[in-house]
Amino acid sequence: MGDPWRPGWRRSLGLCFLLLWSTALGAVELTVRELRDDPPAAEVLAGQHDARLAPPRPEATIQQSAREAQWWRIDAAAPVAVDTSPKLVLRSPFLYRVEAWVPGADAPVRHALYGEHADDRYSARSLVIDLPAGIPAGEPVWLRIEHRSTMLTAVSVETLDEIHRQDLAHVAWRSLVLTSLAVLVILALAFWGGTGERSYGYFGAMLLCAIGYLAAIGGDLRWLPWADAVFGTSAQTNRLFGCSGVVFSNLFQRSYLDLPRKLPWFDRLLAVGTGIAAFAAVCTLFGDWPVFSMAGNFALLYSAAVLLVASAVLAFDGDRVARVVLVSWLSLMVFSFLAALQMMGLWSGPAWLGQGLAGSFVLASLLLAIGLLDKLLQLRRDRDHASRQAVIDPVTKAMNRQGIEERLYREVEDARERAAPLSIAFVDVDRFKEINDCHGHSVGDQCLRIVSWRLRNQLRRNEAIGRYGGDEFLVVLPGRRQDEALSIAERMRISVNCRPLSTADLELVATLSIGVAELEPGESMASLFERADTALYASKSAGRDRASAAAPQEGLWTV
Repeated sequence: MGDPWRPGWRRSLGLCFLLLWSTALGAVELTVRELRDDPPAAEVLAGQHDARLAPPRPEATIQQSAREAQWWRIDAAAPVAVDTSPKLVLRSPFLYRVEAWVPGADAPVRHALYGEHADDRYSARSLVIDLPAGIPAGEPVWLRIEHRSTMLTAVSVETLDEIHRQDLAHVAWRSLVLTSLAVLVILALAFWGGTGERSYGYFGAMLLCAIGYLAAIGGDLRWLPWADAVFGTSAQTNRLFGCSGVVFSNLFQRSYLDLPRKLPWFDRLLAVGTGIAAFAAVCTLFGDWPVFSMAGNFALLYSAAVLLVASAVLAFDGDRVARVVLVSWLSLMVFSFLAALQMMGLWSGPAWLGQGLAGSFVLASLLLAIGLLDKLLQLRRDRDHASRQAVIDPVTKAMNRQGIEERLYREVEDARERAAPLSIAFVDVDRFKEINDCHGHSVGDQCLRIVSWRLRNQLRRNEAIGRYGGDEFLVVLPGRRQDEALSIAERMRISVNCRPLSTADLELVATLSIGVAELEPGESMASLFERADTALYASKSAGRDRASAAAPQEGLWTV
C-alpha cells in the first residue's frame, strides 16, 4: 500500500486536528463551585454567602449526593455573547429539579427531567437553560438544585445548533440501544419458553432490568403520564432495576458457565454478591436510603470481579462458553465498574460514560445472544442425537422395534395419500437359539450384526430395516409391489446363506425364513403385520431357508 496512501492519511489527520482545535476554541470554560447548604435566594444572589463557597471543582460537573437542596455557582472564564443563542446545558440530570437564576432574567426558571417542568423541546439527555443575555463578564449563573443523585452531571455552554445536532444523535443512539435490547429480550424469552433452559430466562430478565435502568436514569419514558411518580421522585425504581439486574446477571452467568459443576468455589463467592444485591433490592422497596445504593454498587463491583476471574480461569482451560463470556462481558464489566466507582464518589468519569455503559449493554447482549444461539444449536444436536439413540438397537445399530414401527406408520400414511404400493418383509434367523446356547450371547450378537449388515446392503436408500424382536427383523419397502418385495427377500436370503458368518474364532452357517406382504387398499397396519407374520411361519413350516408371499386378505377390514 505504501506511499500513495500517506498523503491521504496526513490530510485526514490534519482535518481531525483542525476539527478538534476548532471545538476547543469554541468551548466555553466554566468554573463550578457549590454552596453546601440552602440559604434564602435573596441572600445568595446578593453575594452574602460567596465567602462560604467551596473551591472550584476540578471539572465543570455537579454531583449532589449528600444534600436534598443546595446552591451551585457557575462562572464563565470569558463573556458569553448573546448573538450565538447560548444555552446552559446540564447533561444526565436524572432526579435534579433546578431553579436557575441567569443574567438578564427577573425570575428563576425551573427545569427537571420529569414532571411539569420537563421541557419537551429537547431530548432527555440534558436540561437546557436559556441565557437571554448570555453570560456578561463578572456575572454568574446561580442554580438551586433539589434532590440527591449519584449521577455525575456535566455543565457546559452550547449553541442552539449544537444542542439540536447532539439531540438528534442522542435520540438515534438511545433508540438503537433500547430497541436492540427489547428484541433480544423477546428472543431470549421465546427460547426459554421453547427449550425450558433457565439461562435464557435469566438472560431475558437481566435485559429487562437493563432496559428499565437505562430508561429510568435517562428519562426515555418521561412521556408516560405516571413517569414522574415512578421515576422522577426518588432513586428507588432505578435502584430496584439495578440491583435486580445484578441478581439476574449473576444467575445467568452461573447457569451459562455451569459454575456449580466446573468451579464450585467461585460459585459460592458469586452467591455472596447475589445475596447482597437481592437484599438491597428488597430493602429498596421500603425506603430510599443511600446505604442500599452503596450495597448495590458494591455487589456489582464484587460480582463483576468474581465473574471476570472465573471466566478467565475457564477460558484458560479451553472452555468455549467462558471465552464467549469473557469477550462479550469484558467491556460491560469495565463500564459498569467505572460507573459504580463514579456513583460511589470515588472517581469522576467523562460525560459520555453513561452512553458508553448503554452501548456496552448492547454489545455484550449481542455477543452473548450469539453464544446462546450456539448453545441452542448444541442442545438441538444433543436432542436429535438422543432421539436417534432412542430408536436405535444397540446390538445391530439398525432401528429398534419402536423406530421401525414409527417408520412403517409414516410410510403407510404416505402410501395411502399417494395411492402408492408398499410392502413389508418379516425376516427370522433360523435356529438362532442354538447359536446362543452353543456359543454364547456375544457370538449370537455378532451374528445378528453380520446378518443386519448383509440385509441392509440389499436395500435402497428409502427402504428401512429394524430389529423387531430377538432374532426377527422387519424390512419396510415403500414403492414395492409384492412380487418385487419377494425378489428382494430372495436376495437377502441368499446374501446370508451364501457364505458363513465369520466371528473371531468361528464360522457359522445361517439361513433365513422370510414372509412378505403388500399393503392392500383400506388395510390396517395390524392386518398387514398379521399377513406377513403368517407368510413367515409358512416359510418355517415348509422347511426354513425360504421366502414366502402372503395370501390376499379375505373379507373386509377397517383402517
